[in-house]
Amino acid sequence: MSEPFKQVPPDADEIIRSLQSPSVAIARCLLLAGCKCTKIIRRVSWHTTGLVSMTHFDSPVLFASNHQSHVDTHAILDVLPRHQRNKTAVAAAYDHFGDADGTSFKKKCIQFTVLAVWNAFGIERISSPLRSIRTMSSLIKQGWSIVLYPEGTRSESDEIAPFKSGLGVVAKLTECPVIPVFVTGGRTILPKATFMPRPGNMHLSFGTPMFISKEESTEDFTSRVEDAVRALQRSGW
Repeated sequence: MSEPFKQVPPDADEIIRSLQSPSVAIARCLLLAGCKCTKIIRRVSWHTTGLVSMTHFDSPVLFASNHQSHVDTHAILDVLPRHQRNKTAVAAAYDHFGDADGTSFKKKCIQFTVLAVWNAFGIERISSPLRSIRTMSSLIKQGWSIVLYPEGTRSESDEIAPFKSGLGVVAKLTECPVIPVFVTGGRTILPKATFMPRPGNMHLSFGTPMFISKEESTEDFTSRVEDAVRALQRSGW
């Protein structure tokens, strides 16, 4: 018996077509309304520092954030100015959210849901990242900002894992500013393997924009962004 054909993450044009489809637009309105009601009923809140740095940007940016919980994504998008939120997509692990072998109805539903709610698209974190790097670069060049979690997975502690250098590669290819973000509190509100949030508070700290220089290697720039996120953590907001 032959193995199922392995699917690949969508490219930038496929992602944009999906985001603009009527079915996704309708689902987005309904699901976001549900999320808003859930946030109120479950007594979930978040507040920010440093968001004023975003008011000066009309061009695309890369948000490089630590990652503790799926609720991090919703919180980051929710606090952005509307004009920017509407043009911000989220890089999500294709092996986790995507229907990688094309046979799972459950994964198809999850993929559609995260696309509708968070503008999320799949990227590779197991095999070669080159296709995903091209996809992110193309989205940025077409006017989309991207939320990226350079650790590659959710942390189960307060420790920040080393950042993967794909962040620096995308920044180099696009000359796009990178905004370091530190998020805390999400793991308490929505731990792994849970679907209903618990009451709690989150805090999101946004750093100042960072640019990769022509002489700087992608590895060095990635380390510099990681240091900036760690500095936001140490600042205790």
